[in-house]
Amino acid sequence: MASSKARSRNRSASSKGGRPSAGAGSNGKNPGSRTVPAVSATPNSPRKSANVTAARSPKQTAVAPKPEESFTPASPSGPPLWLQVTSTVLAVLGLAISAYETYAHYNGSHLFGCPSQAGGTFNCGAVITSPQSMVFNVFPVAVLGLAFYIFAVVIFTPWAWRFRGAVIRLGGQRLRITSRGVDIVRLGSVIVGMGFVMYLIYAEFQIGSVCEYCSGVHVVTFLLFCITIVSAAVWGLGKRNTPAVRS
Repeated sequence: MASSKARSRNRSASSKGGRPSAGAGSNGKNPGSRTVPAVSATPNSPRKSANVTAARSPKQTAVAPKPEESFTPASPSGPPLWLQVTSTVLAVLGLAISAYETYAHYNGSHLFGCPSQAGGTFNCGAVITSPQSMVFNVFPVAVLGLAFYIFAVVIFTPWAWRFRGAVIRLGGQRLRITSRGVDIVRLGSVIVGMGFVMYLIYAEFQIGSVCEYCSGVHVVTFLLFCITIVSAAVWGLGKRNTPAVRS
């Protein structure tokens, strides 16, 4: 009986000694023990938060630099406007002088402001009534000058300088007129006109008198000749303005 009581006392003492003391950690855990954090089953790579992803700028795709635009100036359209207008004014002046000389030739009128003394250096009457004033004894030189300048007024207008081409119907046939053709006709006409002027100057030396009005026509023809030659040399024949090209 005494031994059974001793056994029960030993059991209670051992149970009390196994309990944790008041200084132990919470939940009855031993303060010397370590707490191991739970490891997630996800991969070790760090996860990007939504805020960081949104804050980053979108990835830019590399774009090759664009080549610099090259500008090709428009091709010139012929002489400038002031030179075109000048040629038109000269052609109208030549037409007016030729018309007045033609009138005087057929009416025997004295040309205004021109001396008429025989043997003088300036004698318009002697020049316009001389045999040299008739071409092949048929066509008066004044009439040929009038016809030339009627044509010159048309061919030297700004419209003709800027002509680009057209198609006309002639006797049921389609005739195409190009800007190059107009420029060639203009150039050919002034070359023929200057050749005729040289002949008339030679005729005046044969007559021994000079006509002031005829000399005025010669000067106008020479100026038109210079304008046309310079235009053909600098701006070419048949070249017209085209829009600027960007590449």
